[in-house]
Amino acid sequence: MIAMHKGPLIRQAGVAIIAVLMVAALVASVAGLLMLRQQRALQQLEVRKDTAEARAATWSVLQLVRLTLRDDARLAEPDHLLKPWAIPIPEIQIENGALSGRLIELNGRFNLNNLLTAEGRIDPAALTAYRQLLLNLALPGTLADTLQVDWLKRASPQGALPLFLDISELAVIDGYNASVLQILEPHLVALPGVTPMNINFVSAEVLAAWMPKLGVSAAEQVLSRRRSKYFSNVEEFIATLPEPLRADVPVSRLTVKSTYFWTDLGARFGVVFLQHRALLDRSQADMPSVLWMKRVY
Repeated sequence: MIAMHKGPLIRQAGVAIIAVLMVAALVASVAGLLMLRQQRALQQLEVRKDTAEARAATWSVLQLVRLTLRDDARLAEPDHLLKPWAIPIPEIQIENGALSGRLIELNGRFNLNNLLTAEGRIDPAALTAYRQLLLNLALPGTLADTLQVDWLKRASPQGALPLFLDISELAVIDGYNASVLQILEPHLVALPGVTPMNINFVSAEVLAAWMPKLGVSAAEQVLSRRRSKYFSNVEEFIATLPEPLRADVPVSRLTVKSTYFWTDLGARFGVVFLQHRALLDRSQADMPSVLWMKRVY
């Protein structure tokens, strides 16, 4: 009788072993999944920590930049290419990370909002200068006309035109494709209201836009002296021009002081890299104001 039950018992034992192996495999799979989730949670925690450190470092560097510009303004000296703040800061290694940054002077660029008068209307002289800038950059002068037409469509019921906040807004206007904006970007900016042009930073193309009789080539020669000696005042700049052109200088639009800057701030911690850009204004307050700050990477 015992021999008759031996076969079923062996089969039952085999099934039990298989069941145990399946349970062991399931437990191992679940354990592996839990471990993987734990590793991912730790990685996410590490990324959040690195991101928090990068943001805190970015904010600290921004405050240092503001203090630098404030102290520089207190010297009441002309702003020029030889100023220490005009030199980009290479990536500096710090504990657990690295920081980098640079200040970009903006008063040397053609301010789109200079196209407006105090009443919010198109300034004919400024529009002519903008058209000349386009020609100086080998772009169609008709882009000035399409800009004016599009801008007028956005006028208020009283006829006042809105300010540009960024030159990227030009992208919706006919003719202003990506390649055109790439050419314009080093020479163009959108700053709050009308701003004077710093001759210690202005490009030859922008200067010749306001002084078309001078021309780009002659403007480059006049501005080449800035590599070794900046202009102390507007009168010094005018004295370097040919006598017949001095009467055509738009003196009221020129300055040797800068009030608007971009600051590019980079922070690297672990696998996290943050790049921010802020617009600083030191025209009104002792400490430069942060008009906006945005992440660009």
